[in-house]
Amino acid sequence: MKMRAAIVVALVTSIAWVTTADAQTGAGSSTNEVGQPSAGVEASEAPFDTPAVSSSAIAAAQSQGPTISAADGVGLGAAFGQAIGFTVVQHLFRLQEEKTRRELGGPFLSDWFKSVSNLGGDWSDHGKKFANYVAHPMGGATYAHIYRQNDRSRRDLGVGEPGYGGMVLRALAFSAVISLQFELGPLSEASIGNVGMRDPNKMAWGDLVITPVLGTAWMVGEDLIDEKILKRMDGQQIVWRNTVRFFLNPSRTAANMSRLKWPWYRERDVDSGRRPSAP
Repeated sequence: MKMRAAIVVALVTSIAWVTTADAQTGAGSSTNEVGQPSAGVEASEAPFDTPAVSSSAIAAAQSQGPTISAADGVGLGAAFGQAIGFTVVQHLFRLQEEKTRRELGGPFLSDWFKSVSNLGGDWSDHGKKFANYVAHPMGGATYAHIYRQNDRSRRDLGVGEPGYGGMVLRALAFSAVISLQFELGPLSEASIGNVGMRDPNKMAWGDLVITPVLGTAWMVGEDLIDEKILKRMDGQQIVWRNTVRFFLNPSRTAANMSRLKWPWYRERDVDSGRRPSAP
């Protein structure tokens, strides 16, 4: 019990450290072309958001050909920190179950390794269909969104645009890694709750495939909904717009909250506030 609590505390501390490091090395808050905060811009921008630059700087950069700057890279440190933070929240919900709390005692390492050793007996864990084919893919979609929101050069790409497919494949790989951790890692169902230790049939390998694959497909579906439906609501009644965003893009909502943004946050809302007014 104490060992498990110590691991959770250590991981939460590491998340705070990663967030602080990104804040110190990432871009600052949004400014307009004269260096003042843009009026009407949504507050509390993430530390890894790209700052606005003047039109003359953009023209100079374009004349030199395409380049990739640090601001255009992938903030993997922030992505992993946000994903682990979301994982901690998932486990907090799991700890409300008596069967999970019952397994918190005992030797941590031996129980964990015994649980993991039972992997591969079956494709299905014979659990609830909703959990396996809705809840788990939704979690995988949240992991995929977490990757794409930290991929600064591709996060605003729409379905079918050049580079979108590559972003989806990277999001799939990221989701697969985090899903593997959630099932088998040090902060997993196998280590917290010892899933599979007493009943080997519960340690199935289907979730390792279903969660990232269906989850990434879910992310693409939410992108289509955002593009075809939600974007048309931009500039309309803000409460109604935000409510619809919340419910029609639930995985993006969770990913936003993992980076301490409002659930309905969109980068394009900030970008619209940065654009200079027409002469």
